[in-house]
Amino acid sequence: MSTTKPQVNIYCDESRHTSGGDDFMVIGAIKCDRELKKEIVHKIHCMKRDFNTQGEFGWKRLSPNRKNFYFGLIDLFFEYDLSFRCIVVDKRKINDEIFNDGDKELGFYKFYYLMLRDTLEYDKDYHIYLDWQQNKDQHRFSTLKYFLQKKLLGKAKISCLEPVTSTNQPLIELADLFIGAVGYQYNNRSESEIKVEFCHTLAQKLNDLNPRFFKRGNLNTFTSRDEKKFNIFRWEPSN
Repeated sequence: MSTTKPQVNIYCDESRHTSGGDDFMVIGAIKCDRELKKEIVHKIHCMKRDFNTQGEFGWKRLSPNRKNFYFGLIDLFFEYDLSFRCIVVDKRKINDEIFNDGDKELGFYKFYYLMLRDTLEYDKDYHIYLDWQQNKDQHRFSTLKYFLQKKLLGKAKISCLEPVTSTNQPLIELADLFIGAVGYQYNNRSESEIKVEFCHTLAQKLNDLNPRFFKRGNLNTFTSRDEKKFNIFRWEPSN
């Protein structure tokens, strides 16, 4: 007798992987039960209406005149059964010549694999959506799906892994917001008062939830692999 696996959506994005001025790049994802997706997206649309915030949102668009909306998104994250995971990579430690035959794009998707690998749980059915970007190799997305399926063979299912545009994808935009915040503090940025305040507010909420990892009150930290709500994995190259 077959049983239906719980269905889960994962929305992915990345930040600072092509920026020459920052040492750390971040790849991350928001995860939620598939049946909750419509309710959460509807709530975000209502918040945009209530706070008179139109168009796309994300880290780059965080500004003082949108403060109530953006800080409300922090409350929404804790209100719903949403989780976030990211991998933080010091780009100075990447050696694509040795490990990826000089192919930076291949190295980038290996980090995507590492970020997703440990957030996938057994006995679930995943629908994974990546923010679309132009690749030199048109098979990158299918290759990523293949290796994730191979890792999970017989234990979980990946129904789809596909690129989507972030326009009208509020949960990808929410992932972008949290990725941006982590990257902002890892790269020791502080030029925007509202962004510093956003990072501090988010970190304090996380500290209230789990002071083990966020006791310093900022996001320049890392968590254990089994941290569920807000997981930060700092990659270090193996010797």
